[in-house]
Amino acid sequence: MIRKRSQSAKGGKQPLPAPLTLDILRYSHDGRGIASHEGRVVMVANALPGEQVVATIDQAGSKLWQGRSTSRLTTSPDRREPECKLYGVCGGCQLQHLDHASQLQVKQQAVGDHLRRNGFKPQTWSEPLRSEPYGYRHRARFHVDKQGQVGFHAEKGNKLIAVSECPVLTPALQQAYEALVATAPLLGLVEFELVVDDKGQVGVVVLDGKPLASADFYQWSANQGWWSSQALIYQAGATTVTALAGEFTQVNRAVNARMIEQGRQWLQLTATDRVLDLFCGNGNFSLALADGVAASLGLEASHSAIAQAIRAAQGRPGIDFEQTNLFNADLAELASVQRFAPTVVLIDPPRAGAEALCSALKRLPSVRKILYVSCDPATLARDLNLLAQEKWRIRHIGLIDMFPQTRHIETMVYLEKRAKL
Repeated sequence: MIRKRSQSAKGGKQPLPAPLTLDILRYSHDGRGIASHEGRVVMVANALPGEQVVATIDQAGSKLWQGRSTSRLTTSPDRREPECKLYGVCGGCQLQHLDHASQLQVKQQAVGDHLRRNGFKPQTWSEPLRSEPYGYRHRARFHVDKQGQVGFHAEKGNKLIAVSECPVLTPALQQAYEALVATAPLLGLVEFELVVDDKGQVGVVVLDGKPLASADFYQWSANQGWWSSQALIYQAGATTVTALAGEFTQVNRAVNARMIEQGRQWLQLTATDRVLDLFCGNGNFSLALADGVAASLGLEASHSAIAQAIRAAQGRPGIDFEQTNLFNADLAELASVQRFAPTVVLIDPPRAGAEALCSALKRLPSVRKILYVSCDPATLARDLNLLAQEKWRIRHIGLIDMFPQTRHIETMVYLEKRAKL
């Protein structure tokens, strides 16, 4: 076999195979195609099951090779022409070659496989909370190079890919981005976030850049009527919540509304329920679900997010928020939680999941219902395993189509405590 050579991670020379002709057998968890060659598994980007492709291999271990399809000899009926001309170069989207419905199947399979490996039987899945395939993202972070070009990082490495338009941005965000690229002073900036809130107001924040360049950029944005220090406005059910530019909000506003409504339907909250919202952010979930329950308590590490949540809760008795680092705290030992005696727990953690919190729930006997929103299938399966050991049972599970065209997976799970015999 003709081989080329490249640097290994340890600095030595490792041989890489010449381009291979491969039959793609199935999907990987991140949407790549899986093939087999001489006893090795080969992961191939931009390749679908049923296709025969020519693939360039760029990583070759003893058992696993990874590469990218450079041409196709046969084509799957599930293949779609990517909307973005930078697909495969820009690192922002990975699944544009796969039709939207098939993307959801791949993601559901990924979650199911993680659950199976953690001892769960196959689940009956609820219908996904579907998004429009494009034009859904209301905020995005952009990078700026030393020449003042703006865009995203490449699929591999930190090289900047200049971007003129991005099909996953909402039309309003795309319009603001075009205005910014056309006339804003950008030299000296490194990274900024651009956002359009639910009222159509544009917000911007510099995340990294030289002080003088940042000051010029903020002056320019103020002249456009854009906000940098004022709180932006969002809808959470029937409640209005706020967040500063650069703070966390669910990027897909339409799906966020569907997520809140599904949480309400699954939980079937009553007037005696006491809802504990963990990783509550600006109160997006707990404020939307607070009507009709006895009380609500939200915990979150971000001081600014808690301040926004407290402001939104003014005049609504029984709703409290507290700044708490949930990765450092023993949930069951927190005085505020002990006094609160929650009957319902909402968990919406970052990718690291909520291992310690799930372990602590066994010391909160008042809890009868859990709603877990996950952005990582591996940590979700781990945490659900912990809950299953404490007699929690999955009643509903379904995908949240928060990030179409990308490999990111969001899942909602509703659990109830098994009754003691």
